[in-house]
Amino acid sequence: MLAKRFGFFIIIAVIIALISANILSGQVLSQVQPITEVEEKLQDISEIEKTVLENLFTLSQQIEETERQKEKISAEVQRLRSDSEKLAKEIEEKQNTYNSQLNVLKKVLVSYQRKGPASFLETILKSENLSDFIQSLNIIRQISRNTDELLNRLESRKKELVSENEKLKAKEEELEKYIAELQNTLDEMYALREEQETILNSVGEAREMYQNELQRLQQEWNDLKVLFSEIVEYFTEIAKRGDFPVEALNLKISFPKISGKIYDQTLNSIWEKQSDLPKMVFEFRPEGIWVNVPEKQLSLRGIFKIENKTLLKFEVEEGTFCGMPLTEASIAELFKNGQIVINFEEIMAGSVTLESVEVFDGYLEFVITPSF
Repeated sequence: MLAKRFGFFIIIAVIIALISANILSGQVLSQVQPITEVEEKLQDISEIEKTVLENLFTLSQQIEETERQKEKISAEVQRLRSDSEKLAKEIEEKQNTYNSQLNVLKKVLVSYQRKGPASFLETILKSENLSDFIQSLNIIRQISRNTDELLNRLESRKKELVSENEKLKAKEEELEKYIAELQNTLDEMYALREEQETILNSVGEAREMYQNELQRLQQEWNDLKVLFSEIVEYFTEIAKRGDFPVEALNLKISFPKISGKIYDQTLNSIWEKQSDLPKMVFEFRPEGIWVNVPEKQLSLRGIFKIENKTLLKFEVEEGTFCGMPLTEASIAELFKNGQIVINFEEIMAGSVTLESVEVFDGYLEFVITPSF
């Protein structure tokens, strides 16, 4: 895959070089070249630049996601190591207790062996009266019972230690697995960075221009992620603030169900009143729902899905930023702090069940059932 991309961008670099050479020669022979031909070449350069930048930006997104995975796996490795150390300490403490009780049992058994069973019988027979006899018998029973209890306790401890050691072994195997995943993630990240460097090197003198443009795009993208989280949070609060009136649902009662319509222009007009944030534009079509932030050149296409039987959740299927495609991981980053949802219980100020939703040109239809 890397070799294929490398060859592709080497070809781009050669094309850029040839076009640049043609433009320079064209400046000398401008008297005999039609202006339309020059414009075509300039357009060709623009398309090549866009292609290179798209691939560089996609790689940047992939590198960013790989770094996030690395941080996540590193944190998991640290957690597993901590759990493993705690478990090893608990096992050590139980082993010490086991050894201590085993020593006690050894002493009891040694004492019993030295005196022999005859000594216990002699003790009982030497009893001066019935009371002494019963007391001596009880003492012997107590010693026997305590020895049995100690043996049972030791056996139970032994089983616990075996179980805990198996858990520790499983933790260590899990840790080794995560370490291997971390190494794979690191290898992937290094490969992506090397690929990005290869692309930049392949464009020769244009390297600085692409680097600057890529840095600008990356900074704008980082700013957009923060801003978009605010947009999503603000949108989900619209119903709570009373900015989404029930009249906007265009309800029609057909007992026991209620149907209604939400027009994309209704959402757009509601959002236009939120002057603190950039304009967000909804566009409903049968083939999908578009959410655009024109000021930030962000466009997302997706669908509304029913969730928890009470709200519509916007699920993005694809998106672009500055005309460049976004990866699945980058789209997920936009929504990491929340989702675009329309909560019918908040709008209706009561308990309802969302039965169905269907999208048409300019509006969506829904059916709800009130919960009595």
